[in-house]
Amino acid sequence: MKLTKHAWILWGISLVVFLILAFLIPFAHTGTFWFAFGATLIMFGVTVFVFARAFRKDETPESKLLGWPIFKVGYVALIVQIIVGFALMGIAFLCPVWAAVIAEVIVFAVTGFCLTVKDAARDAVTAAEVKVTDNTAAWKAIRARANAIAAETGHPDIKKLAEEIRYADPTPTGMDGEIAQMLETLSSYADAANIRKALAMMEQRKALAKDSKLKK
Repeated sequence: MKLTKHAWILWGISLVVFLILAFLIPFAHTGTFWFAFGATLIMFGVTVFVFARAFRKDETPESKLLGWPIFKVGYVALIVQIIVGFALMGIAFLCPVWAAVIAEVIVFAVTGFCLTVKDAARDAVTAAEVKVTDNTAAWKAIRARANAIAAETGHPDIKKLAEEIRYADPTPTGMDGEIAQMLETLSSYADAANIRKALAMMEQRKALAKDSKLKK
């Protein structure tokens, strides 16, 4: 992903610029300076984790889209920390360490809260995707079996049945087991009566799926 690559380049440039400015600008190297400097370096490290978490390679495209909010939290937190870090280093000569600690704790606490919320939302969607995949797997198997029988028999009405199954709603219904059993019957006895019965069953299933959606 090009944008992700660019994000890493900007991350690297930002780190180098931060290090150069931190020691080029004549800040007072007090305890506050070193605390703010260390906190900013830690935030750079947190951002590495956030970027990696946002765009895991084993995710579906839908979940990757939900990785962008996590990515956004990461780079916004880094920008805020750089600003806070430089501000604290700039007033290090008069700012006590305890004040710097409070400021940094607030920044990291807000970052952690936002990351937790965004990551939980993405995990919930990922779990939903898995559930939907599992729910439709049975119908996909029926669809594959219907295509195989249509190819074996070459019967035009069975091909029509396979088309009906292909474009049917894959959400499970109470008739799916009967349709699967009928397909096995057709694989051995592809007579006109069984084909008509199978087509009628598909019409019933279509109505059943439609009613189920309306009730939801």
